[in-house]
Amino acid sequence: MLAALLAVGAAHGAEKADAIASPAIKDSSTAAAPSPSTGSARPQLSAAQAAQFTVHEVLKYVGVAGRERIDPWDPLVDPLATNAPFTPHYIVDAKARADGVSTFNTVQAAVSRALLDADQRRRAYILVKPGMYRELVYVPAAPVAITLYGDGKQPGDTVITAKLDAAVAGDAYAAQYGPQFAHAHADVQAMHALIKQRAASGKGNIGTGGSQTMWVQNHGFQARNLTIANGYNKDVGNAREECGERPCGRTNVNPQQNVVHHQAVALQVEGADKVQFEQVRLIGFQDTLYLKNRDVHQRQRDTVRSFFHRSYIEGDVDFIFGDSTAYFLKSEIRTLGDRSTAYVGAPNTSYLSKYGFVFNQSVFTHDGSRNALAGRFFLARQWFHNQKCTPYGKVPLDGYRCVLGETSAYSAPHGTITPNVLETVGKMVVLNSRIGRHIDRTSPWSDWNRNGTLPYRPAQFNSDDYWTNLKAAGIDPVRDLGYARAPQPALPFLAEYNNTDEP
Repeated sequence: MLAALLAVGAAHGAEKADAIASPAIKDSSTAAAPSPSTGSARPQLSAAQAAQFTVHEVLKYVGVAGRERIDPWDPLVDPLATNAPFTPHYIVDAKARADGVSTFNTVQAAVSRALLDADQRRRAYILVKPGMYRELVYVPAAPVAITLYGDGKQPGDTVITAKLDAAVAGDAYAAQYGPQFAHAHADVQAMHALIKQRAASGKGNIGTGGSQTMWVQNHGFQARNLTIANGYNKDVGNAREECGERPCGRTNVNPQQNVVHHQAVALQVEGADKVQFEQVRLIGFQDTLYLKNRDVHQRQRDTVRSFFHRSYIEGDVDFIFGDSTAYFLKSEIRTLGDRSTAYVGAPNTSYLSKYGFVFNQSVFTHDGSRNALAGRFFLARQWFHNQKCTPYGKVPLDGYRCVLGETSAYSAPHGTITPNVLETVGKMVVLNSRIGRHIDRTSPWSDWNRNGTLPYRPAQFNSDDYWTNLKAAGIDPVRDLGYARAPQPALPFLAEYNNTDEP
Protein backbone atom coordinates (compact mmCIF):
# COMPACT_ATOMS: atom_id res chain seq x y z
CA MET A 1 0.00 0.00 0.00
CA LEU A 2 0.97 3.65 0.14
CA ALA A 3 4.54 4.76 -0.18
CA ALA A 4 4.72 4.49 3.51
CA LEU A 5 6.35 4.06 6.91
CA LEU A 6 9.28 2.18 5.44
CA ALA A 7 11.99 1.09 7.81
CA VAL A 8 15.44 0.50 6.47
CA GLY A 9 16.83 -2.82 7.70
CA ALA A 10 19.42 -3.12 10.41
CA ALA A 11 22.21 -3.33 7.86
CA HIS A 12 21.28 0.15 6.68
CA GLY A 13 21.00 1.68 10.15
CA ALA A 14 24.09 3.84 9.82
CA GLU A 15 23.07 4.98 6.35
CA LYS A 16 19.64 5.91 7.70
CA ALA A 17 21.07 7.91 10.59
CA ASP A 18 23.39 9.82 8.26
CA ALA A 19 20.51 10.54 5.88
CA ILE A 20 18.28 11.86 8.64
CA ALA A 21 21.02 14.17 9.85
CA SER A 22 21.65 15.59 6.40
CA PRO A 23 19.65 18.73 5.49
CA ALA A 24 20.20 18.09 1.78
CA ILE A 25 17.74 15.20 1.40
CA LYS A 26 15.08 15.88 -1.23
CA ASP A 27 11.49 14.89 -0.59
CA SER A 28 10.06 11.83 -2.30
CA SER A 29 7.09 13.93 -3.33
CA THR A 30 6.68 17.56 -4.26
CA ALA A 31 4.27 20.42 -3.81
CA ALA A 32 1.81 20.43 -6.69
CA ALA A 33 2.23 23.21 -9.21
CA PRO A 34 -0.73 25.08 -10.72
CA SER A 35 -2.31 23.15 -13.57
CA PRO A 36 -3.51 24.74 -16.85
CA SER A 37 -7.07 23.96 -15.79
CA THR A 38 -6.90 25.87 -12.50
CA GLY A 39 -4.07 28.36 -12.85
CA SER A 40 -3.63 27.89 -9.12
CA ALA A 41 -2.12 25.43 -6.68
CA ARG A 42 -5.01 26.27 -4.31
CA PRO A 43 -8.15 25.93 -6.45
CA GLN A 44 -11.30 27.29 -4.81
CA LEU A 45 -14.90 26.16 -5.22
CA SER A 46 -17.56 28.66 -6.18
CA ALA A 47 -20.45 29.19 -3.77
CA ALA A 48 -22.66 27.13 -6.08
CA GLN A 49 -20.14 24.29 -6.11
CA ALA A 50 -19.70 24.43 -2.33
CA ALA A 51 -23.45 23.96 -1.91
CA GLN A 52 -22.97 20.46 -3.33
CA PHE A 53 -20.77 19.49 -0.37
CA THR A 54 -23.23 19.71 2.53
CA VAL A 55 -23.71 16.74 4.85
CA HIS A 56 -27.08 15.90 3.36
CA GLU A 57 -25.91 16.12 -0.26
CA VAL A 58 -22.67 14.15 0.09
CA LEU A 59 -24.14 11.40 2.25
CA LYS A 60 -27.26 10.68 0.21
CA TYR A 61 -25.50 8.61 -2.47
CA VAL A 62 -24.64 4.93 -2.16
CA GLY A 63 -24.02 2.00 -4.49
CA VAL A 64 -21.83 1.21 -7.46
CA ALA A 65 -19.56 4.12 -8.34
CA GLY A 66 -20.91 6.02 -11.31
CA ARG A 67 -24.34 4.50 -10.83
CA GLU A 68 -25.05 5.48 -7.23
CA ARG A 69 -28.63 5.50 -6.02
CA ILE A 70 -30.17 8.12 -3.75
CA ASP A 71 -30.59 6.93 -0.17
CA PRO A 72 -30.94 9.97 2.15
CA TRP A 73 -29.04 9.69 5.43
CA ASP A 74 -28.89 12.36 8.13
CA PRO A 75 -26.56 11.16 10.90
CA LEU A 76 -27.01 14.42 12.82
CA VAL A 77 -30.51 13.43 13.93
CA ASP A 78 -29.39 10.01 15.13
CA PRO A 79 -29.44 9.50 18.92
CA LEU A 80 -25.68 8.96 18.73
CA ALA A 81 -25.14 12.56 17.61
CA THR A 82 -27.75 14.07 19.93
CA ASN A 83 -26.00 12.49 22.95
CA ALA A 84 -29.08 10.51 23.86
CA PRO A 85 -28.56 8.05 26.74
CA PHE A 86 -28.53 4.38 25.82
CA THR A 87 -29.58 1.31 27.75
CA PRO A 88 -26.82 -1.23 27.16
CA HIS A 89 -27.50 -4.81 26.15
CA TYR A 90 -23.91 -5.69 27.06
CA ILE A 91 -21.30 -4.15 29.37
CA VAL A 92 -17.54 -4.40 28.97
CA ASP A 93 -15.57 -3.86 32.16
CA ALA A 94 -12.04 -5.16 32.59
CA LYS A 95 -12.50 -5.19 36.37
CA ALA A 96 -15.87 -6.91 36.54
CA ARG A 97 -16.65 -10.60 36.85
CA ALA A 98 -17.59 -11.68 33.33
CA ASP A 99 -20.60 -13.94 32.89
CA GLY A 100 -20.34 -14.36 29.10
CA VAL A 101 -23.95 -13.27 28.70
CA SER A 102 -24.20 -9.58 29.49
CA THR A 103 -20.90 -8.72 31.19
CA PHE A 104 -17.50 -9.13 29.56
CA ASN A 105 -13.86 -8.26 30.19
CA THR A 106 -13.01 -7.62 26.52
CA VAL A 107 -14.72 -5.67 23.77
CA GLN A 108 -14.32 -8.53 21.29
CA ALA A 109 -16.11 -10.95 23.60
CA ALA A 110 -19.07 -8.57 23.84
CA VAL A 111 -19.16 -8.14 20.05
CA SER A 112 -19.13 -11.92 19.60
CA ARG A 113 -22.06 -12.28 22.00
CA ALA A 114 -24.00 -9.56 20.18
CA LEU A 115 -23.50 -11.49 16.95
CA LEU A 116 -24.67 -14.70 18.60
CA ASP A 117 -27.84 -12.85 19.74
CA ALA A 118 -28.33 -11.13 16.36
CA ASP A 119 -31.87 -12.43 15.90
CA GLN A 120 -33.05 -10.67 19.08
CA ARG A 121 -32.63 -7.03 17.96
CA ARG A 122 -31.68 -4.80 15.05
CA ARG A 123 -29.10 -2.83 17.03
CA ALA A 124 -26.97 -3.95 19.96
CA TYR A 125 -25.65 -1.36 22.43
CA ILE A 126 -22.33 -2.21 24.05
CA LEU A 127 -21.19 0.01 26.91
CA VAL A 128 -17.42 0.01 27.36
CA LYS A 129 -16.46 1.18 30.85
CA PRO A 130 -13.39 3.42 31.31
CA GLY A 131 -10.11 1.61 31.07
CA MET A 132 -7.37 0.43 28.73
CA TYR A 133 -8.39 -2.51 26.52
CA ARG A 134 -5.32 -3.99 24.87
CA GLU A 135 -6.89 -6.06 22.14
CA LEU A 136 -7.95 -6.25 18.52
CA VAL A 137 -11.64 -5.74 17.76
CA TYR A 138 -13.16 -7.17 14.57
CA VAL A 139 -16.80 -6.41 13.76
CA PRO A 140 -18.11 -8.42 10.78
CA ALA A 141 -21.15 -7.76 8.64
CA ALA A 142 -24.24 -9.05 10.45
CA PRO A 143 -28.03 -8.63 10.73
CA VAL A 144 -27.45 -6.64 13.90
CA ALA A 145 -25.77 -3.20 13.89
CA ILE A 146 -23.29 -2.59 16.71
CA THR A 147 -23.00 0.57 18.81
CA LEU A 148 -19.92 0.87 21.04
CA TYR A 149 -19.89 3.72 23.53
CA GLY A 150 -17.96 4.82 26.56
CA ASP A 151 -19.41 6.53 29.62
CA GLY A 152 -16.25 8.25 30.79
CA LYS A 153 -15.98 12.01 31.13
CA GLN A 154 -14.01 12.18 27.87
CA PRO A 155 -13.04 9.89 24.96
CA GLY A 156 -9.56 9.36 26.40
CA ASP A 157 -11.01 7.58 29.42
CA THR A 158 -11.88 4.51 27.35
CA VAL A 159 -9.09 3.27 25.08
CA ILE A 160 -9.01 0.28 22.72
CA THR A 161 -5.43 -0.23 21.61
CA ALA A 162 -3.01 -2.67 20.02
CA LYS A 163 0.49 -2.42 18.63
CA LEU A 164 0.62 -3.89 15.14
CA ASP A 165 2.35 -2.74 11.97
CA ALA A 166 2.27 -3.97 8.39
CA ALA A 167 5.66 -5.72 8.65
CA VAL A 168 4.55 -8.14 11.38
CA ALA A 169 4.88 -11.70 10.11
CA GLY A 170 1.71 -13.74 9.73
CA ASP A 171 3.01 -16.38 12.14
CA ALA A 172 3.83 -13.77 14.77
CA TYR A 173 0.38 -12.21 14.38
CA ALA A 174 -1.28 -15.62 14.78
CA ALA A 175 0.81 -16.50 17.82
CA GLN A 176 0.10 -13.21 19.58
CA TYR A 177 -3.59 -12.79 18.76
CA GLY A 178 -4.77 -16.29 17.92
CA PRO A 179 -5.76 -17.04 21.54
CA GLN A 180 -7.95 -13.91 21.59
CA PHE A 181 -9.98 -15.22 18.67
CA ALA A 182 -10.09 -18.87 19.74
CA HIS A 183 -13.59 -18.56 21.23
CA ALA A 184 -14.87 -15.67 19.12
CA HIS A 185 -17.94 -15.83 16.90
CA ALA A 186 -17.31 -17.79 13.69
CA ASP A 187 -17.57 -14.65 11.53
CA VAL A 188 -14.94 -12.95 13.68
CA GLN A 189 -12.68 -15.99 13.42
CA ALA A 190 -13.07 -15.81 9.64
CA MET A 191 -11.71 -12.26 9.62
CA HIS A 192 -8.76 -13.39 11.71
CA ALA A 193 -8.13 -16.30 9.36
CA LEU A 194 -8.25 -14.00 6.33
CA ILE A 195 -5.33 -11.95 7.61
CA LYS A 196 -3.27 -15.11 8.10
CA GLN A 197 -4.19 -16.29 4.61
CA ARG A 198 -3.21 -12.99 3.04
CA ALA A 199 0.13 -13.09 4.82
CA ALA A 200 0.78 -16.65 3.69
CA SER A 201 -0.07 -15.88 0.06
CA GLY A 202 1.82 -12.57 -0.01
CA LYS A 203 5.20 -11.56 1.34
CA GLY A 204 4.68 -13.27 4.67
CA ASN A 205 3.62 -10.20 6.63
CA ILE A 206 0.13 -8.99 7.51
CA GLY A 207 0.31 -5.82 5.39
CA THR A 208 -1.52 -2.57 5.88
CA GLY A 209 -4.94 -4.23 5.77
CA GLY A 210 -3.99 -6.54 8.63
CA SER A 211 -2.46 -4.00 10.99
CA GLN A 212 -5.63 -2.33 12.28
CA THR A 213 -6.65 -2.27 15.94
CA MET A 214 -10.33 -2.14 14.99
CA TRP A 215 -11.75 -3.60 11.77
CA VAL A 216 -15.37 -2.79 10.91
CA GLN A 217 -17.43 -4.48 8.20
CA ASN A 218 -20.72 -3.93 10.03
CA HIS A 219 -23.37 -1.80 8.28
CA GLY A 220 -24.70 0.88 10.62
CA PHE A 221 -21.80 0.50 13.07
CA GLN A 222 -21.48 3.35 15.58
CA ALA A 223 -18.96 4.48 18.18
CA ARG A 224 -19.11 7.32 20.70
CA ASN A 225 -16.90 8.77 23.40
CA LEU A 226 -13.93 6.44 23.18
CA THR A 227 -10.42 6.15 21.72
CA ILE A 228 -9.13 3.70 19.12
CA ALA A 229 -5.34 3.63 18.92
CA ASN A 230 -2.49 1.87 17.20
CA GLY A 231 0.48 2.11 19.54
CA TYR A 232 3.16 1.37 16.95
CA ASN A 233 6.14 3.68 17.65
CA LYS A 234 4.11 5.73 20.14
CA ASP A 235 6.62 4.99 22.88
CA VAL A 236 9.66 6.11 20.87
CA GLY A 237 8.29 8.51 18.26
CA ASN A 238 8.20 8.10 14.51
CA ALA A 239 11.39 9.90 13.41
CA ARG A 240 13.00 6.48 12.86
CA GLU A 241 10.74 6.06 9.80
CA GLU A 242 12.13 9.11 8.03
CA CYS A 243 14.10 7.17 5.44
CA GLY A 244 11.22 4.87 4.73
CA GLU A 245 8.98 7.60 3.38
CA ARG A 246 11.81 9.51 1.73
CA PRO A 247 14.39 8.18 -0.74
CA CYS A 248 17.25 9.38 1.50
CA GLY A 249 19.62 10.05 -1.31
CA ARG A 250 18.55 7.22 -3.59
CA THR A 251 18.39 8.34 -7.21
CA ASN A 252 17.08 5.17 -8.89
CA VAL A 253 13.64 5.06 -10.50
CA ASN A 254 12.18 3.01 -7.65
CA PRO A 255 13.85 4.37 -4.50
CA GLN A 256 11.51 2.48 -2.18
CA GLN A 257 12.27 -0.95 -3.61
CA ASN A 258 13.35 -3.66 -1.15
CA VAL A 259 12.44 -1.71 1.96
CA VAL A 260 10.14 -2.84 4.75
CA HIS A 261 6.74 -1.18 5.19
CA HIS A 262 5.48 -0.29 8.67
CA GLN A 263 2.03 1.22 8.18
CA ALA A 264 -0.04 0.92 11.37
CA VAL A 265 -3.81 1.36 11.12
CA ALA A 266 -5.93 2.29 14.14
CA LEU A 267 -9.33 1.90 12.44
CA GLN A 268 -10.30 0.26 9.16
CA VAL A 269 -13.88 0.59 7.90
CA GLU A 270 -14.31 -1.82 5.00
CA GLY A 271 -17.44 -2.13 2.88
CA ALA A 272 -19.69 -0.94 5.72
CA ASP A 273 -22.33 1.70 4.99
CA LYS A 274 -23.80 4.35 7.30
CA VAL A 275 -20.96 4.07 9.77
CA GLN A 276 -20.94 6.86 12.34
CA PHE A 277 -18.43 8.16 14.87
CA GLU A 278 -19.22 10.75 17.54
CA GLN A 279 -16.60 12.23 19.88
CA VAL A 280 -14.08 9.55 18.97
CA ARG A 281 -10.30 9.83 19.08
CA LEU A 282 -8.22 7.96 16.49
CA ILE A 283 -4.53 7.71 17.38
CA GLY A 284 -1.62 6.64 15.20
CA PHE A 285 1.18 7.81 12.93
CA GLN A 286 0.99 6.52 9.36
CA ASP A 287 -2.32 5.25 7.98
CA THR A 288 -4.32 5.90 11.14
CA LEU A 289 -7.72 5.70 9.41
CA TYR A 290 -8.46 3.43 6.42
CA LEU A 291 -11.84 3.93 4.70
CA LYS A 292 -12.51 1.33 2.05
CA ASN A 293 -15.38 0.70 -0.35
CA ARG A 294 -16.59 -2.79 -1.12
CA ASP A 295 -14.94 -4.31 -4.19
CA VAL A 296 -17.32 -5.54 -6.87
CA HIS A 297 -14.82 -6.20 -9.63
CA GLN A 298 -11.96 -4.42 -11.35
CA ARG A 299 -13.73 -1.25 -12.48
CA GLN A 300 -16.58 -1.20 -9.98
CA ARG A 301 -16.64 -0.15 -6.35
CA ASP A 302 -19.70 -0.28 -4.14
CA THR A 303 -19.69 3.18 -2.55
CA VAL A 304 -20.24 3.25 1.21
CA ARG A 305 -20.47 6.17 3.64
CA SER A 306 -18.81 7.12 6.93
CA PHE A 307 -19.45 10.15 9.13
CA PHE A 308 -17.12 11.63 11.78
CA HIS A 309 -18.49 14.35 14.07
CA ARG A 310 -16.74 16.28 16.85
CA SER A 311 -13.87 13.83 16.67
CA TYR A 312 -10.07 13.93 16.75
CA ILE A 313 -7.71 12.17 14.34
CA GLU A 314 -3.92 12.32 14.49
CA GLY A 315 -1.06 10.99 12.41
CA ASP A 316 1.79 11.97 10.12
CA VAL A 317 1.76 10.35 6.66
CA ASP A 318 -1.37 9.51 4.65
CA PHE A 319 -3.19 9.16 7.94
CA ILE A 320 -6.69 9.43 6.47
CA PHE A 321 -6.79 7.29 3.34
CA GLY A 322 -9.01 5.14 1.15
CA ASP A 323 -11.70 5.28 -1.51
CA SER A 324 -15.05 5.50 0.30
CA THR A 325 -17.22 8.57 0.87
CA ALA A 326 -16.43 10.12 4.24
CA TYR A 327 -17.61 13.34 5.88
CA PHE A 328 -15.68 15.01 8.72
CA LEU A 329 -17.67 17.69 10.54
CA LYS A 330 -16.47 19.95 13.36
CA SER A 331 -13.45 17.74 13.98
CA GLU A 332 -9.77 18.26 14.74
CA ILE A 333 -7.25 16.78 12.33
CA ARG A 334 -3.77 16.94 13.86
CA THR A 335 -0.53 16.36 11.96
CA LEU A 336 2.40 15.10 14.02
CA GLY A 337 5.83 16.34 13.01
CA ASP A 338 8.13 13.49 13.91
CA ARG A 339 9.10 13.32 10.24
CA SER A 340 10.00 16.18 7.93
CA THR A 341 7.30 15.41 5.35
CA ALA A 342 3.67 14.74 6.20
CA TYR A 343 0.31 14.39 4.43
CA VAL A 344 -3.12 14.42 6.03
CA GLY A 345 -5.04 12.60 3.31
CA ALA A 346 -4.31 9.96 0.70
CA PRO A 347 -7.61 9.43 -1.10
CA ASN A 348 -7.77 6.91 -3.92
CA THR A 349 -11.36 7.70 -4.82
CA SER A 350 -12.49 6.33 -8.17
CA TYR A 351 -12.97 8.78 -11.00
CA LEU A 352 -16.48 7.32 -11.25
CA SER A 353 -17.37 8.03 -7.60
CA LYS A 354 -19.38 11.14 -6.86
CA TYR A 355 -17.58 12.09 -3.64
CA GLY A 356 -14.46 11.25 -1.66
CA PHE A 357 -13.35 12.91 1.60
CA VAL A 358 -15.09 16.11 2.72
CA PHE A 359 -13.92 18.19 5.70
CA ASN A 360 -16.31 20.90 6.89
CA GLN A 361 -16.04 23.31 9.85
CA SER A 362 -12.94 21.48 11.03
CA VAL A 363 -9.51 22.54 12.25
CA PHE A 364 -6.22 21.26 10.87
CA THR A 365 -3.73 21.52 13.72
CA HIS A 366 -0.15 20.47 14.46
CA ASP A 367 1.98 19.46 17.41
CA GLY A 368 4.22 22.54 17.45
CA SER A 369 7.27 20.53 16.40
CA ARG A 370 10.10 22.02 14.37
CA ASN A 371 9.08 20.08 11.29
CA ALA A 372 5.48 21.25 11.57
CA LEU A 373 6.47 24.87 12.06
CA ALA A 374 8.52 24.77 8.86
CA GLY A 375 5.18 25.06 7.03
CA ARG A 376 5.88 22.42 4.38
CA PHE A 377 3.34 19.73 5.18
CA PHE A 378 0.42 18.92 2.89
CA LEU A 379 -3.33 18.48 3.04
CA ALA A 380 -3.21 15.46 0.75
CA ARG A 381 -1.64 13.52 -2.07
CA GLN A 382 -3.74 11.33 -4.34
CA TRP A 383 -2.90 7.67 -3.76
CA PHE A 384 -1.88 6.05 -7.06
CA HIS A 385 -3.20 2.75 -5.77
CA ASN A 386 -1.79 -0.54 -7.09
CA GLN A 387 0.33 1.03 -9.81
CA LYS A 388 3.50 -0.74 -10.90
CA CYS A 389 4.66 1.87 -13.41
CA THR A 390 3.71 5.39 -14.37
CA PRO A 391 2.67 6.74 -17.77
CA TYR A 392 3.28 10.27 -16.46
CA GLY A 393 6.43 12.36 -16.39
CA LYS A 394 9.83 11.21 -17.58
CA VAL A 395 11.38 8.03 -16.22
CA PRO A 396 15.12 8.04 -17.11
CA LEU A 397 15.40 4.52 -18.52
CA ASP A 398 16.29 3.67 -22.11
CA GLY A 399 13.24 2.20 -23.82
CA TYR A 400 10.94 2.86 -20.87
CA ARG A 401 7.22 2.70 -21.48
CA CYS A 402 4.10 2.19 -19.38
CA VAL A 403 0.99 1.45 -21.41
CA LEU A 404 -2.60 0.43 -20.83
CA GLY A 405 -3.00 -3.29 -20.19
CA GLU A 406 -5.11 -5.98 -18.55
CA THR A 407 -2.81 -6.19 -15.54
CA SER A 408 -0.58 -3.80 -13.64
CA ALA A 409 2.93 -5.13 -13.96
CA TYR A 410 6.49 -3.98 -14.59
CA SER A 411 9.60 -5.67 -15.89
CA ALA A 412 12.20 -3.08 -16.79
CA PRO A 413 11.96 -1.16 -18.98
CA HIS A 414 8.34 -2.02 -19.92
CA GLY A 415 5.18 -1.96 -17.84
CA THR A 416 1.41 -2.00 -18.03
CA ILE A 417 -1.30 -0.25 -16.06
CA THR A 418 -5.01 -1.07 -15.81
CA PRO A 419 -7.99 1.27 -16.20
CA ASN A 420 -8.86 0.58 -12.55
CA VAL A 421 -5.51 1.94 -11.39
CA LEU A 422 -5.72 4.98 -13.64
CA GLU A 423 -9.16 5.74 -12.20
CA THR A 424 -7.92 6.00 -8.60
CA VAL A 425 -7.88 9.77 -8.95
CA GLY A 426 -8.45 10.70 -5.28
CA LYS A 427 -10.98 13.34 -4.16
CA MET A 428 -10.77 15.63 -1.14
CA VAL A 429 -12.49 18.94 -0.41
CA VAL A 430 -11.91 21.21 2.60
CA LEU A 431 -14.40 23.97 3.35
CA ASN A 432 -15.25 26.42 6.12
CA SER A 433 -12.24 25.16 8.04
CA ARG A 434 -9.11 26.55 9.73
CA ILE A 435 -5.79 25.39 8.30
CA GLY A 436 -2.73 25.52 10.51
CA ARG A 437 0.62 27.00 9.64
CA HIS A 438 2.11 23.51 9.22
CA ILE A 439 0.39 23.21 5.82
CA ASP A 440 2.25 24.65 2.83
CA ARG A 441 0.51 27.99 2.35
CA THR A 442 1.01 28.31 -1.40
CA SER A 443 0.82 24.64 -2.42
CA PRO A 444 -1.14 22.59 0.15
CA TRP A 445 -1.60 19.62 -2.19
CA SER A 446 1.19 17.26 -3.26
CA ASP A 447 2.09 15.15 -6.27
CA TRP A 448 2.29 11.42 -5.63
CA ASN A 449 6.04 10.87 -5.36
CA ARG A 450 8.81 12.45 -7.39
CA ASN A 451 8.84 12.90 -11.16
CA GLY A 452 11.25 10.43 -12.72
CA THR A 453 10.26 7.55 -10.42
CA LEU A 454 7.91 4.64 -11.15
CA PRO A 455 5.25 5.65 -8.60
CA TYR A 456 4.96 9.26 -9.82
CA ARG A 457 1.70 10.96 -10.68
CA PRO A 458 1.12 14.73 -10.75
CA ALA A 459 -1.66 16.15 -8.60
CA GLN A 460 -4.91 16.30 -10.53
CA PHE A 461 -7.14 19.09 -9.28
CA ASN A 462 -10.13 18.23 -11.42
CA SER A 463 -11.47 16.07 -14.25
CA ASP A 464 -9.90 18.33 -16.89
CA ASP A 465 -6.46 17.56 -15.47
CA TYR A 466 -7.28 13.85 -15.52
CA TRP A 467 -8.32 13.91 -19.18
CA THR A 468 -5.36 16.08 -20.20
CA ASN A 469 -2.86 13.81 -18.46
CA LEU A 470 -4.35 10.67 -19.98
CA LYS A 471 -4.14 12.10 -23.48
CA ALA A 472 -0.55 13.24 -22.92
CA ALA A 473 0.25 9.65 -21.90
CA GLY A 474 -1.24 8.31 -25.14
CA ILE A 475 -4.41 6.99 -23.52
CA ASP A 476 -7.68 8.11 -25.08
CA PRO A 477 -10.41 8.42 -22.40
CA VAL A 478 -13.18 7.70 -24.91
CA ARG A 479 -11.61 5.02 -27.05
CA ASP A 480 -9.54 3.25 -24.38
CA LEU A 481 -11.58 3.77 -21.20
CA GLY A 482 -15.08 3.96 -22.60
CA TYR A 483 -16.03 7.39 -21.27
CA ALA A 484 -18.70 9.27 -23.19
CA ARG A 485 -17.16 12.74 -22.87
CA ALA A 486 -15.28 14.99 -20.52
CA PRO A 487 -17.51 16.44 -17.76
CA GLN A 488 -18.55 20.03 -18.34
CA PRO A 489 -18.00 21.95 -16.22
CA ALA A 490 -14.99 20.12 -14.83
CA LEU A 491 -15.58 18.11 -11.65
CA PRO A 492 -13.41 19.11 -8.65
CA PHE A 493 -11.06 16.51 -7.18
CA LEU A 494 -8.93 18.67 -4.84
CA ALA A 495 -10.41 21.98 -3.73
CA GLU A 496 -11.12 24.44 -0.91
CA TYR A 497 -13.85 26.90 0.00
CA ASN A 498 -14.05 29.65 2.61
CA ASN A 499 -11.11 28.42 4.66
CA THR A 500 -8.95 30.56 6.93
CA ASP A 501 -5.21 30.15 7.43
CA GLU A 502 -3.61 30.20 10.86
CA PRO A 503 -1.51 33.39 11.20
